[in-house]
Amino acid sequence: MTALLDIENLSKHFPGGVRAVDGISFHIAPGETLALVGESGCGKSTTSRLALRLLEPTTGSIRFNGEDLRTLSPAALRRRRRDMQIVFQDPYASLNPRMTIGEIIAEPLRVHGLAPTRAAMQARVAELLDRVGLPPDAAARYPRQFSGGQRQRIGIARAIGPNPSLVVADEPVSALDVSLQGQVVNLLQDLQEQLGLSYLFVAHDLAVVRHIAHRVAVMYLGVIVETAPADRLFAAPHHPYTQALLSAAPEPEPGAVRNRIILQGEIPSPRAIPPGCRFHTRCPLAQDICRAQTPPNQQVAPGHTAACHFAAPYPIPTESRR
Repeated sequence: MTALLDIENLSKHFPGGVRAVDGISFHIAPGETLALVGESGCGKSTTSRLALRLLEPTTGSIRFNGEDLRTLSPAALRRRRRDMQIVFQDPYASLNPRMTIGEIIAEPLRVHGLAPTRAAMQARVAELLDRVGLPPDAAARYPRQFSGGQRQRIGIARAIGPNPSLVVADEPVSALDVSLQGQVVNLLQDLQEQLGLSYLFVAHDLAVVRHIAHRVAVMYLGVIVETAPADRLFAAPHHPYTQALLSAAPEPEPGAVRNRIILQGEIPSPRAIPPGCRFHTRCPLAQDICRAQTPPNQQVAPGHTAACHFAAPYPIPTESRR
């Protein structure tokens, strides 16, 4: 199957020697959710903006439906943006407080010429509000009149309005109470089934990722260190960094608790990338080769790659509280 989004050797370097994203590759198939996970500052959000060409890459290619977005003219890119939309992290900052909800949802429809009459626009806005579980009279109200969870539903309605193929969800539930996170994730899954959407789902919370992702790419200090189908990654991660992240995630089975892997030190600055494996300064398995040589991104199982000199299956240990 041809990838909907195919990214190769993508980099973004900022002035001052900041290598925020440094030669990553991944793909997303039609109807698939790829979760991009990692700690704050690893380059996840930069990657999401590069994928939509909201930032200009330093190197690499971004192919959408086989078309290289980097070669498009500004006019052609604007037309293509109808097929690629984004849901932002902060539902409070991402909605214009001076616009009604109806105006906010209608804006991308107007930009792309998708509602030729006022009546058609109102009907489409009402349909979108219904899809995200909000009443039609919400269109006449303002963002301040809604809770955080409702605002994020409004942001989702705005994103799906132009009938995109791909939605980038940049930490879409991290600003919400835990009680609301599951509702928004369920909504995204329902919309995916109904509309055939593909998602690039950016997150740091692996408990959320477990429920929505088909595949997971783990990012550390500007590079992807492991990619695998979600069920395989959660069952047997190969990279020590993935193992540490998963050891800190809540265990879904009642009565079980994971043995926590505590990482020492802080993530190095993207201005001063360590030589060799970027994770060696915090890795409990690091040896001389890790400090000297960049590990290859090797296939360890079908569809499963890991960039580690000592990549090996490592079931996350658990103990029962019973």
